[in-house]
Amino acid sequence: MEEGGNISFELYRIFYAAAKCGNITQAARELYLTQPSVTKHIQTLEEELGCTLFYRSRRGVSLTAAGETLFRR
Repeated sequence: MEEGGNISFELYRIFYAAAKCGNITQAARELYLTQPSVTKHIQTLEEELGCTLFYRSRRGVSLTAAGETLFRR
């Protein structure tokens, strides 16, 4: 996982909410955003960091090893 020097704090805030909730839809509700918006922001963060942060399933999301590292920071 690369260091994200110029990545928006907002992307980290959205990542944190999704990781905490374990569900994109629930995170969107908490953040007063739409689910597609949260998904797009997370994809943008993953692209900027060059790694996958979540495993996605019908039941929600869980953190990858890279996601765990970022969440602890």
